Amino acid sequence: MNFRTFILGLAASFGLPWLCLIVIPAMKYQQLTPVAYDKDRDGVEGLYPPAPVNGQGQLVYIREGCNQCHTQMIRPVQLGLDGWYKGWGQDQEAKPAAPVRPTELRDYLSEKYALLGIQRVGPDLANYGWRAPDAGALHAHLYAPLSVRDWSTMPAYKHLYRLQKIQGPVSERALKLPRKFAPPAGYEVVPTQEADNLVGYLLSLKKDYPIPGQVPAVAAAPAPAKK
Repeated sequence: MNFRTFILGLAASFGLPWLCLIVIPAMKYQQLTPVAYDKDRDGVEGLYPPAPVNGQGQLVYIREGCNQCHTQMIRPVQLGLDGWYKGWGQDQEAKPAAPVRPTELRDYLSEKYALLGIQRVGPDLANYGWRAPDAGALHAHLYAPLSVRDWSTMPAYKHLYRLQKIQGPVSERALKLPRKFAPPAGYEVVPTQEADNLVGYLLSLKKDYPIPGQVPAVAAAPAPAKK
């Protein structure tokens, strides 16, 4: 093998995957635009994808490295991996009649960054907004994950919260924590603006809205017995 053949082979080995995995998808993404729903056909109005996620909260999510452990991508159900788990979409039944649809490229259109994630150390968060607790409980989870699940491996984000001395009545924003995780007597823990932004972002994660022109698949029901 001469040097020229070696260089061409090396360029092809690295260049083709880069072209197929990065350049072409990026070009396709740049050409995407929101698609309008047809009320008669789809049963809903507006544009797909809907309102964007909380952008300021997304920046906190990225800075804290949340996408190192959480993905935001529902894989195709034919792979036998995703789609039916309880709470993964708007349908909160133990086993929804229709599996959650896989994530589409356009789902990220309204976001500055498409946070597909690296690995699933924690659960996927593509549709976390449907199954998330209320904001107060979510703040408590971020501040002290072990107060919610004693087996949790998620790090605590206490630096996003402020410990302050109680002045008069307890703040309405104060976290409700179990005694083991509660602040010292006379003090309270309240969210900072960054914590509020992060919680707002998590609550906005809903990537299972119907795609215009596509009717969600419904599990086939057995035909009624003939008399």
